[in-house]
Parts: sequence; structure tokens; C-alpha cells
Amino acid sequence: MNDFTDILNRAGDHFKKKYGRKVFKLNFHGNFTCPNLDGTTGSEGCIYCNMKALEPLKDLEADSSIEAHMKYLKERNGAEAFIAYFQDYSSTYPAHGVMNRLKYLEELYKKAVSHPDILGLAVSSRPDTINKEILDILRSLGTDVTIEMGLQTVNEKDLEWIGRGHTVGQFSQAAELVSSYGFETVAHIILGLPNETDAGIIEIAQFLNSSRITGLKIHQLMILKNTRLEKLYNEARAPETLYAEEYFRRLGILISHLKRDIVIHRLYADAPKKDLIAPLWCINKTGVQDRIFRYFTDNGIIQGSEL
Repeated sequence: MNDFTDILNRAGDHFKKKYGRKVFKLNFHGNFTCPNLDGTTGSEGCIYCNMKALEPLKDLEADSSIEAHMKYLKERNGAEAFIAYFQDYSSTYPAHGVMNRLKYLEELYKKAVSHPDILGLAVSSRPDTINKEILDILRSLGTDVTIEMGLQTVNEKDLEWIGRGHTVGQFSQAAELVSSYGFETVAHIILGLPNETDAGIIEIAQFLNSSRITGLKIHQLMILKNTRLEKLYNEARAPETLYAEEYFRRLGILISHLKRDIVIHRLYADAPKKDLIAPLWCINKTGVQDRIFRYFTDNGIIQGSEL
């Protein structure tokens, strides 16, 4: 069976090479919010944001649930070790009701990595919720750390359209700071935004190639219920989402212009069926991945082949 290592630098292969074991991420939860929701940067969030649809199911406080989920992943998927993953909201940005926010983060992260089967920590964040105080806490844990940061696009018009509340320059500065601590940085980008062109996709790849990131998660633009984007979509004031074959084509452009040492952590996004309006082709997770690799194989798409 083809593991497609000849096509992509995939996260699973990266973890296996780094740790010598089959490693899975394990979702943890904390009391977080986002500066784009709490009034610091904005109060409405990004145009597509519905964190309730995407937030993890497992809670750090439920230790028995964590143990049960570890057991499940070991038995079903052959997991041999884990990375504690804080995904919800900006996971370096505690809610304002938290009395001592830095102490809270330190205690939360320490507890997450205390299990002997957990090899490292990954936190999802934004460029404007990363600073030296937080990175110092992460370094004090004495474990591998990965910071995931939303970039989404290098097109400033599209950044403004989605209401990100930060610039491309801020992302670059934050990535430099994270890199100076020796941590891995995984960027998130979205394909299918209104002003996107093939040349613009290549520009995204060039930016990523020259930045201090080590990994990448790629998402298609999705319309989720209870978002500002849903309202625009219903009023025909939002772009149509990409049909599958067009998404695969644009994904191929990006991948073929992306340097080989960037680890690909995700090729597309999914969401619970109850929360997803469009595109509906992303519901079948396994089927979509198979179709992507079939497209890549049929069209000679290889990471970095156009460099």
C-alpha cells in the first residue's frame, strides 16, 4: 500500500522519524477565548468562526476520559505515544475571568504533559497572542513544543474580509519569535477566499518557504452555521465554496510550490455534519483524502516539484 511519502512530507512520517513511534494528537481543553472575540481586537471573531462546532470533546479535567481515549487510540489505530493538543479558541489566551493568566497557563500545560505517554505539547494560537512570557512558560516545561498559528492568507484584502485582526507582518514577527525558542511553528491557511488567484496561491507558497515555519495545515473555506459568513452566504454576498476538483487543483498548485522540508499536517478541513452548510464534499474524511492523493498521482503533483 502506497504511503505517499514520495509525494508529501506528511506529519505522521515526521513524528515517526522524530520519535521512533506512532504518535497521535490528544485533544485537551482550557478556559480560553480570543482577542478577536473579547473586544481587544474585535468582538465578532473571524467571519467563518464557530468554535463550538470545532472545539475538542475531551476535557483535561476528566482524567478518566483521557485515559480511555488513549486506550481507544492505542487499540484501534496503533498509537504508541501522544502529543497534548490545545485547539480551542486561542490556546495561549485565557479568558479574562482567569485571575492569574500566566500561572493558569503554566499549571494547565504542566498537567497536560505530565502523563508518561505524552511526548510533547501543541497549542493553537494567533500572532497577537504570542509573547516572550508565554514562550518562557512553554520552554520551562522541558518538552517538545509546537505553536500553531493562523495566517490564512498573505492577501491583505482577504485578511480584512475575513476579519482576522492581524497583518501578514505580525505573523512573520511572531513566527520569528517562536523560532528563536527552538519550537516548531505550524501555519494555518485557507484556500478559496474571494480574491484568490493561482498566482496568489504561489505567492502564499513563496511566503511560507521564506518564513520560519516548520509545518502547514491547509483548509478549504467552509460555511458553518451561526457565523457571519453564513449570513453573507444566505444573502448571496459571499463567494461560492470550491467544488472538490477545483480545491484539489488549487491544493496541487500550493503543494508543488512548497519546499519539501515543510511538514504537511492537514490537506483539508472537516466539520460536524450538523454544523456544515458548504461544501458538503468534505464530510467523508477518508474518501476525500483518497481522492486528493488520486488527483496528485494522476497529475504528477509532488511537494516542491515546481521549485
